[in-house]
Amino acid sequence: MLLTNGKRIMKVIAITFTIIGAMLLTFFCNDEANAVKAIQTKDILPIDESDENRKVAYLTFDDGPSKNTIPILNILDQYKVKATFFVMANSAPEAKVGYKEMIKRGHAIALHTYTHDYREIYVSKDAFFQNIERLEKFLKDNYSIESNILRFPGGSKNVSSKIYGGPTIMTQITSQCETRGYRYFDWNVDSKDGISPTVSVQTITSNVLNGAKGKEKVIILLHDINLMKNTVTALPTIIEGLKSQGFAFDVIDDKTEEMQFK
Repeated sequence: MLLTNGKRIMKVIAITFTIIGAMLLTFFCNDEANAVKAIQTKDILPIDESDENRKVAYLTFDDGPSKNTIPILNILDQYKVKATFFVMANSAPEAKVGYKEMIKRGHAIALHTYTHDYREIYVSKDAFFQNIERLEKFLKDNYSIESNILRFPGGSKNVSSKIYGGPTIMTQITSQCETRGYRYFDWNVDSKDGISPTVSVQTITSNVLNGAKGKEKVIILLHDINLMKNTVTALPTIIEGLKSQGFAFDVIDDKTEEMQFK
């Protein structure tokens, strides 16, 4: 009798373990299947927001390269951010390194005149484009850089151009851009860092972050000039602040919608 009962107990235990094993197998199989299904579903689900609807910030640096170019590039590398550099012609040793590093690190390089001399570039329409063509030749011959994207010194509406070329000079120049194959970009956030080296880090930072609030697309004016060290110091806080506002970063290229003063 005891042996019989022992066999019955062993049989019950065996059946129990069989049932539990089957349940566990079913659970894990279903769990794995659900996991695979979730991965597959994730891969095929449409993105909620298209590229056109995301918040985008374009960091743009005028007037370089300079001694500050490499520090700026190092900060951009640290945050994995790309920027657009509207450059001039500069043969200084630090500038030569700057052009090469901009290219090497994958940033966009655009045109900002050869000399940036308002008295020279804005005296006439022809004078302006001759200056741009000098810059294009300099960049292509020395660094194989080509671009049809430009920014006017002072922007497409500025007082200095009227002083040297008359009240219609910018209209004459801008109307020729499309004919000549250029696309020009102004900005809608001004850091004010180009006014003077005495503009504080806090002022530069607050100008950018306050200017970006409530906007979906911001093209930010910054300067890459030897004297503007506060721009370099402000840059990490600017990037972090824009990220906290939900901005992604991009460079200006042929697909970028033009932003021009009206």
